[in-house]
Amino acid sequence: MNALWRLARSGARAHVPGLVAPFLVIALAGVLVSGTGVLVESGLRSPGEAEFLVALALSFTGTALLLVVFVVSATVSLALRQRQRDFALLRAVGATRAQVRGLVAREVGLVAVLAAPVGAVVGLFAVRPLTPMLRDADMVEPGFTMSLSPLPVLAAVLFLLPVAHLAARLATRGTLRTSPTAAVTQSVVEPVGIGRVRRTAAVVVAALGLAAALSPAVVPGALGSATAAVSAFLLIGAAALAGPALVEWMLHRVDGRRGGPATRLAVANTRGFARRLTTVVVPLALALGVGTVQATLDDTLAAAGARQLEDGLHADLIVTGEALDADTLAAVAVAPGVDVATPLASVPADVRTDDESGWLGWEPTQMRALPAGGVVGTLDPQVRDGDLAALDREDTIAISRDARLETGKGIGERIALRWDGGDLTHATVVAVYDRSLGFGAYLVGQGTPAAHGVDVAPDTVLLRTSDPSTRAALADLGLAVTDEQEYVAAADAASEGARDLSTMLLLLLMVFVAVAAANALVLATAGRRAELLLLWRTGATRRQLVAMAGVEALLTGFVAWLVGTVTVVPAVLGASVGLLGLAVPPVALTTYAALSATVLLIPLLTVVPVVARAALAPRDPAAA
Repeated sequence: MNALWRLARSGARAHVPGLVAPFLVIALAGVLVSGTGVLVESGLRSPGEAEFLVALALSFTGTALLLVVFVVSATVSLALRQRQRDFALLRAVGATRAQVRGLVAREVGLVAVLAAPVGAVVGLFAVRPLTPMLRDADMVEPGFTMSLSPLPVLAAVLFLLPVAHLAARLATRGTLRTSPTAAVTQSVVEPVGIGRVRRTAAVVVAALGLAAALSPAVVPGALGSATAAVSAFLLIGAAALAGPALVEWMLHRVDGRRGGPATRLAVANTRGFARRLTTVVVPLALALGVGTVQATLDDTLAAAGARQLEDGLHADLIVTGEALDADTLAAVAVAPGVDVATPLASVPADVRTDDESGWLGWEPTQMRALPAGGVVGTLDPQVRDGDLAALDREDTIAISRDARLETGKGIGERIALRWDGGDLTHATVVAVYDRSLGFGAYLVGQGTPAAHGVDVAPDTVLLRTSDPSTRAALADLGLAVTDEQEYVAAADAASEGARDLSTMLLLLLMVFVAVAAANALVLATAGRRAELLLLWRTGATRRQLVAMAGVEALLTGFVAWLVGTVTVVPAVLGASVGLLGLAVPPVALTTYAALSATVLLIPLLTVVPVVARAALAPRDPAAA
């Protein structure tokens, strides 16, 4: 055991350049995981509206952890693939599979133990500049501050160590399964194709991805669209599983005979090392696919919310204010030309969406409280089942179809609530409606929260009028008055802060993936020094080698762009159909164009300089 540790430490010291890439990626992953942990812990430790921060952080954490698993696994696998010949030689001179596996586990463990805490500590402080954006998005109260504790660091380390260890085992699996002599041969020439198990897994995951994209046909609304967006992850996962075969098939469609020597060399190299190319194609495709789908989903949700609000409002004028008292409401009701006045209030509450998940089953929300007598003629949330008139009874609630799917509750069933952080209570479902993005996931009568001691102060009044001078008369009372279109536009603008926050979090994820991809490209290219030296000795000029690297970089970027784009299409179409119906999806073209340019440029900016430097170095033919 001590001998393995000594060998692992000496191996790590001897291959420091090859371990820089895994160290950097694991450290960046530590920043990401620890930062999300800070957001979750800060929300849990803070009162009031910080519960919305917990919901955001948990949602962001799922995406971040998936990306971390993808990227860390790819980088560790690539770094160990550079040393496949060393491991094969150890097997050839008598080392057992267990000894080689233990050696690799200790080397990767040493890197992870050093890198993960460093990144996690940085993550504790790197997330703090997000505080102003959280306030602007109304996720937290004005006096909110981020918590500072060792728990996010510990969580990041405990998560990343097993991920790195599993990636190391998978990377050496092929070398250890074959005989020592075959392993030495495969360390020089990559095996062709993929195994039956891997091929089957790729087909199954791809089928699941396509099924997820079609989920809005079965699960309508925001939940179905979110499920459709997951298809991008599944399809990229399928591409990763089928990577070598898929990349090889795509590259065989490229005709390199029409180019010069550099082009022919580049096409031959990329075809012969499809496994090496896959490890850098997948992170790049992941950045393009996930970034485009997330940005498009944000735009789709905003467009669907605006459409539902516009379709569901039937008011000529809308009066808004932070808290409209009884005298103001009375003055609005008797204003000239006012036929119908419907006051609405917003009440904070927690809803238990899962009875078996403990505190994780509680979801913070802002409920729309309707007046006694309902909202006939001024607001239509598109009721599918039940009757909003039943909300006049205490402890009743109307839920959206999305909420019904999330909670599993239907007409006549009871939902657990906490009003403004108060005691546990229950409300009976009396109606189910469609337009949750426009009017929220839950509606109650104003008498229900009032019965539990909650102050119900209207902040909006919907008006049906018959006199063009009504708006001026209300403005003379010092009230903020808008028409329906202005109100919808203002509501959309109010959500800009939340979208800006989502964009910033997405940008952090994309930076992590882009840096990891660039790191992997540098690592893969630097490991080709012997190959470049051999080409130079057999007659290739330095200019041809650099040109070859340029063509290879373009091919790598193009394959990554194509895979990422193909995985985007089903997710975008599914998410759009679920929220907007059969219409042109609001694709985030700016984000897609920026990410496409990044995917194409990263290989050029990393591969070509490394090859140029390596091509200029071996001036002495005897140099090794």
